[in-house]
Amino acid sequence: MSKLTSLEEAATLVGPGARIAFGGGGALMRRPMAFARALLRAEVRDLDVHQFLGGLETDLLIGGGRVRSTNCAYLGLLEHGQAPCFQRAAREGAITVREYSEFSFMAALRAADMGLPFIPWKTPWGSDIAADLGFAEIEDPYSGARLLAIPAMRLDVAVLQVARADADGYVELPEEPDLVWDYDHLIARVATMTIVCAEEIGSPRDPARVAVTGREVSHVVHCPRGAWPAGMHGCYRPDVEHVTGAYLPAAQAGGAALEEYLAHWAHGEESTDA
Repeated sequence: MSKLTSLEEAATLVGPGARIAFGGGGALMRRPMAFARALLRAEVRDLDVHQFLGGLETDLLIGGGRVRSTNCAYLGLLEHGQAPCFQRAAREGAITVREYSEFSFMAALRAADMGLPFIPWKTPWGSDIAADLGFAEIEDPYSGARLLAIPAMRLDVAVLQVARADADGYVELPEEPDLVWDYDHLIARVATMTIVCAEEIGSPRDPARVAVTGREVSHVVHCPRGAWPAGMHGCYRPDVEHVTGAYLPAAQAGGAALEEYLAHWAHGEESTDA
């Protein structure tokens, strides 16, 4: 049964206050940018964003006033510096920031994937992360050792930007994993609703690269250049000139400059989204 829908229709399925996770690779690779712009146009607010490695799409949504909290191991633009809208919102107290270590973030996802309320873990023992997130201590009933109980990370929505998927929701990921090998797979399985934005629609070319199956996908969107101005493996490179010459100056300035950028590139005639 075909799961194809339009970008705008898919964005309206995300409710206010949703716990949403974005898949992808590096901060400027395989990011669901077109979907983020559609969320801006749909005026979906109070999002609780969960990301192992947060990047450009989350900073854009924060700049547009759509995010209530971030739950990430990292949120920035790597070699291009900090995420300006995130940094400003965090300093001003406009959003709630919950920082995970990489291991504790993945542990929380794995607990949810296994249907467990929590998972016993050793890291980030003794850190501010454990204290700030309120990880409880438990006792190993076999050895008496003390462990952290990391609560499962429940998700309402997962959004993946991929190079290829079929209409039934079978997703082909890059030949070489571009992040934690099963991150996209985990958020797709954990979320109540998974939306896949694909550069092209077609049958999988290599069954070995099908990392997400139809039963884990709710909706498929045909979304050419949907990662722009981030890049997509095998399709196009990041538009670094746009990021550094247009987005970053506006995001760093904030105020009217950022509003003008959003009006032009997310809401206006220069929006490239279908």
